[in-house]
Amino acid sequence: MNYHSWQSISCNRRLKWVNILPQIFACRKCGRTYSLEEYTESRFCRDCETYLILASKLPKLVRRAPNIIRRRRNGEPSSWFPENYEIREGQREFTDEATRAIKENQVFLGSAPCGIGKSLASLLAVLPQLEDNKLLISFRTRSQLRIFLKELKALGPNLTAVSFFSKQSMCPLHLRENLSYFDFFEECKRLKDNSESSRKPQCKFYAHMIRRKREAEELALECAHRFLSPLESVKLMSEKGFCAYEVLRRILGRVRIFLGTYHYLFNSRIREATLKSFGADLTNVFLIVDEAHNLPAFSRELLSDRLGRTTVERAFNEAKRFRHESSSLIQEYLTLINDDIFQRAQQTLRNKEVKQLNPSKISDLFLDLSGDPGLEVATTLREYGEYVREKRQELGHERLLSYNFRVGEFMENFFENTEAKYIHLFRKGLQDRIVLEVKCLDGRQITDSVLRRARGSIVMSGSFSPLKVYRDLMLYDHNSVQLKEFDSPFPTKNRLIIAAKDVSSRYQRRTEQMLERWKNYIEAISEANLGNMAVFFTSYALMHTILPLIKTRRNLIIEGRKTRRERVIEGLKSSTNNMLLGVMGAKFSEGMDYPNNLLTCVVVVGFPYATWNVYQRALINYYDHQFQGNGEAYAYQVPAVLRLVQACGRVHRSTNDKGCIVILDERVARQPIKQQLPSYFQKEMEVVKTPLECTE
Repeated sequence: MNYHSWQSISCNRRLKWVNILPQIFACRKCGRTYSLEEYTESRFCRDCETYLILASKLPKLVRRAPNIIRRRRNGEPSSWFPENYEIREGQREFTDEATRAIKENQVFLGSAPCGIGKSLASLLAVLPQLEDNKLLISFRTRSQLRIFLKELKALGPNLTAVSFFSKQSMCPLHLRENLSYFDFFEECKRLKDNSESSRKPQCKFYAHMIRRKREAEELALECAHRFLSPLESVKLMSEKGFCAYEVLRRILGRVRIFLGTYHYLFNSRIREATLKSFGADLTNVFLIVDEAHNLPAFSRELLSDRLGRTTVERAFNEAKRFRHESSSLIQEYLTLINDDIFQRAQQTLRNKEVKQLNPSKISDLFLDLSGDPGLEVATTLREYGEYVREKRQELGHERLLSYNFRVGEFMENFFENTEAKYIHLFRKGLQDRIVLEVKCLDGRQITDSVLRRARGSIVMSGSFSPLKVYRDLMLYDHNSVQLKEFDSPFPTKNRLIIAAKDVSSRYQRRTEQMLERWKNYIEAISEANLGNMAVFFTSYALMHTILPLIKTRRNLIIEGRKTRRERVIEGLKSSTNNMLLGVMGAKFSEGMDYPNNLLTCVVVVGFPYATWNVYQRALINYYDHQFQGNGEAYAYQVPAVLRLVQACGRVHRSTNDKGCIVILDERVARQPIKQQLPSYFQKEMEVVKTPLECTE
């Protein structure tokens, strides 16, 4: 029976036909058909996740679509380039090299400068061989996510993808506004539990999702088909009364592509929960990790922990409020932590920002004063914290957190992590607040495990320089790893790289005469440059020292700790006579785009070595043992090169951009620093001796 005759059957007769003929269901988007058994198993299309309908209601023309989709899926990477797309220099090579590597189950590390189109190239290396596997894209900044979503949209309608920021940033109740992440997590869990058990208070967005599950999931699948960003999904779904984070997580198993921040891949607890929702194991997931030069520091930070004095003070008040047989002992422990540890640190850190601690001596301190070793103290604090949580719930408190649990959790990390790759510190933070820290010096136990277990891993950055160093910092050995550095796609005629030979931020040379030279260079470049320019310094202190000396007719946009990115972009767009002043390694010199030649010149003042302290010495010593005496290069020089290259990269964001890069420190023109710069820096860098030469 054809489609038109079916339409002519009356409603009563149609019901009879349904009972007699085998029922066939189809996707109204791609046309793929399913049996009744398949429909009963899942009412959604396996290809594009659209809700299935009776095939009889679907025009025949649509039913032929799956064959076209399958042919494209199984084709070569080149067949996936969007129609009329102009392939960039190096882009096809990136795709071919990455394809070959992941087919052989290797980890591919690609150093690809901005402009090569590595986001699309990496997608084209994976998608043609995706088959029954899944793809997880890990990013650091929102601008990177936007690029991937844009490329996925261009690749065609038969793909689906869901993207996430942190749970807190996607909360429609805006709980993030007055809660720490730890407090938020506890509050979210409580509101969800109340919603499921019909207690109050509830999260209305979560409660609506439970009652209107089908509607919520169909809306989430629409977000996946439209490649909406996390905040776009939050806006759309909260308007309908749903929590985007929870609903998107529930339909993860029906999509093929997941995009999330580094935490979703490298934080073990979050990763396992994500993969469970994704319906996958790492062994059948391809990985694309963007801007991966951040991974060594990020993974070290994941394995680190810190505790502030405020948390200890709140824990003490908590112990006085919630009486228990161990309350007196808990208060004794907390008094010791506050008076004998934090108070002493306050006195000894007057002239130092960081000081190393010996965890054995701290444990002995507890033993001497209370009779209990450090780990036993940590366990007691955690157990009391569990009691406080239970008591809060019994009393109907809105928040179930416990500060004692947090103190106990930290102290456990403090006393357990005593291997060579950990260092224990006191640090003076913002507003001179004292922080106790356990810092990890080696994050490879995270990155190596994740990247090697995956079905295939593409790890890429425009700032992998030198590439071998980043390989060593992320992977334990060199087996099954492919390294590839790609040339910059920008025409050399559009870029001028200059290094000044007569200036240096070396501490011994930072004199009044040196400040005057820097000032002269900045003023000369400002006069010669057409368009907006940026000047990035090694520190806020150096910036504010030189700033009063500079005489310029340009509008000054000065970076502060609370300066918003939107304000900076608006200021630069308002005219071409602006000078942005910021700091290398801060928010305006890394991870921020200045599109359409918004900047025509970047000046970097000094070489941005990290502050020399006990932590930096420990990192160098550890790397000396791990990497055959290369501790200073790996822990000190290469991170400084990264900060410098990131700042310089703000001026060229597309192949049409023209601009000048000026480095005001003579060390970049000498070994060993020069050899650690990207290859195009080494080839094109010109050395000048005076401000006049710089402007000729």
